[in-house]
Amino acid sequence: MQCHCGYLVVGCGLKFDGHKLQLTRVRPNLWSLIKFMKKNRCTNITQPASPESHPQLNSVLLKWTSRIIIPIYLFCISLVAVAIDYPYPPPHTLPPPSTYGCDDVSRYYSGVEHLKGKPLKKKLYSIISSHRSLSYKEVWNALKILDAANVDQPEASPEIVEIYSLRVVSKDLAGNPQGWNREHLWPRSYGLSNGASLTDLHNIRPADVNVNSSRGNKYYGECRAASTRCLKPANKEAALDTETDKERWAPPVKLQWFAILDLQVRGDIARAVMYMAVSYGYNQPGGHNLRLSDSPSIGNREMGLLSTLLEWNEEDPPSREEMLRNERICKFYQNNRNPFVDHPEYANLIWKHRIPPNPSHPNRATTTTR
Repeated sequence: MQCHCGYLVVGCGLKFDGHKLQLTRVRPNLWSLIKFMKKNRCTNITQPASPESHPQLNSVLLKWTSRIIIPIYLFCISLVAVAIDYPYPPPHTLPPPSTYGCDDVSRYYSGVEHLKGKPLKKKLYSIISSHRSLSYKEVWNALKILDAANVDQPEASPEIVEIYSLRVVSKDLAGNPQGWNREHLWPRSYGLSNGASLTDLHNIRPADVNVNSSRGNKYYGECRAASTRCLKPANKEAALDTETDKERWAPPVKLQWFAILDLQVRGDIARAVMYMAVSYGYNQPGGHNLRLSDSPSIGNREMGLLSTLLEWNEEDPPSREEMLRNERICKFYQNNRNPFVDHPEYANLIWKHRIPPNPSHPNRATTTTR
């Protein structure tokens, strides 16, 4: 980037080489700003000199400070804030593989045989909860690999797939107001801390910025039957078979009309949310243990709808793309797995059980909050 009057990035202590915005120092140098403006014809001030050679310089500087330097300083602070969380463009490469033993699925789940209900949930927690935690910035590049449009060549793929719209968009639109951002399937307001739960890749997907905003912190479920405020699609940028009302959000069922992709994501989302309820269901900082329920509550950290998520898990089994994503999170990033991708049957063993039939409810299945 060439230096022009409108940029002022040099005096702000930032540099941009066409690929990366870097912070070189936090405090802008007043003297270098004046020299920079003179060099780039930003003003008609005289050639800067030392205060000793120009006694009037102090009064000039005071005038410039009130009219120009302070606004520039504030502008610099905003640039620094952007630099701290800037989603850097390519290269998007896989990190070195881990030596942690999560790639042997049979050994990874050793000891869970014949368990169900809370004992199974606690055993899975002991297996998956200890994992590497990423920084919020690292999540950007991880998503560009994990959700690449070309799952077989994720590093070479220039595009990602958005979770609710199922559109293929450029990786370089990360963080762009007209692009995509990081969507937490289990919303932050439902009990995510500032630690590992906030950056857990099993719970984060790329989503269109506007669609993500429309979803907000709504729990998952189809519109109520009597709802008069059901929107289909949920957002003009979302897939056609999405829907939402005041409290609920239903992702797309299947994208059949798209020539390249044939995706279902309801099962993916259900298994991701179930993973969160197990991985952060015990010993969360502040006592905010996550749970699933048919009566979702932000105050109780209960996400849902549990019965709907169980249905989605059965109706949409893990796809090759979902299994590859799980494998790569294990091998290259967090060194843990989502047990519900490897064993979807664990969901019913934990949250669903059969009760004896009765005249009014023959062979009825029930769910329990866990």
